[in-house]
This record gives sequence, C-alpha cells and structure tokens, in this order.
Amino acid sequence: MHDIQLFGRLEVRTRGIRLFGDDFGGAGPRQLLALLALRGEWSLVELADTLGVRTDTVKADLGILRDHLEPGVRRRDSVITTQRGRARLRTDRVHVDTATFDQLLATAAGRPPDRAARPLAAAAFLASRPLLEDEDAPWAAEARAEYRAKLIMAGDPQPIG
Repeated sequence: MHDIQLFGRLEVRTRGIRLFGDDFGGAGPRQLLALLALRGEWSLVELADTLGVRTDTVKADLGILRDHLEPGVRRRDSVITTQRGRARLRTDRVHVDTATFDQLLATAAGRPPDRAARPLAAAAFLASRPLLEDEDAPWAAEARAEYRAKLIMAGDPQPIG
C-alpha cells in the first residue's frame, strides 16, 4: 500500500520507507504523482498540457516515477498504470489523504451540526497544512483554493440564492 500525503509537502509512505522531494526522481515525476493522486485518471496529453511539457517527457517521467516508487517492479505490476494514452494510480494500492478529507466532509454533510463536529474537526486537522505546499505551479494553487473552499463551506455552509 502507498499512503500518499498531499496536505503539506508531497510524501509517500510505503514498505516502511518515506519518500519526498527529489526522492521521486525530480520535479516532473513528483508533479505527475501529485496530479494523479489528486485527480485520478488523466490522458497523457492532458498531463503534458497541464505541466507545459511534451507527451514524450510525460512518458519518460512516468517511467522515472515508477522506478523511484517501486524499484525493480515490472511495469505491468506497478502502482502506476498506463493504457491507451491514459495514466492513473491503482486505487486498490494507494490511499490518498485528500480522499479521506472528502469522505469526512461527506460524512459531516449528512449529519446534524452536533454530530458533524467530529468529522469536520478531523478534516480540518488533515488540512492543517496547505495542499501541496511545496508546489508553486498554477494547477497546485487552484487545487489549494478548491480544498480551502471545501473546508470553509463545510464548516459554514451558506444558502444558495
């Protein structure tokens, strides 16, 4: 299992090892991991456009990322799958903190205020550090704003209209 932390600096914990920073093989592979963990499946073209690189660079960086996440593991056995020009993380082999955050907010949304406090507090604790705080790219800033808004709206919902 790969535990992926997106709140704070990007980290992966797996097999008793903690990976962060350049442990992923550079900025390109690290950003690819962040995007796949954050948004799920992407086309290689979408990834290239988002990162401002060529599709060949995305393919090469995915290979580097695979090698750093799982040294010696065959491509077909990797936690990162690519098929028909698309890439994703195998959801049965990863746990991402933003998914837990979203689940906590969904749990709180279905409860009266007194029973929503506990999952909201847990979500706020998870989000106590900015999402992808070590990434300066526009896509990371947009994701930070999105998650900040989710937490604000969950804690203080406003009627629409």
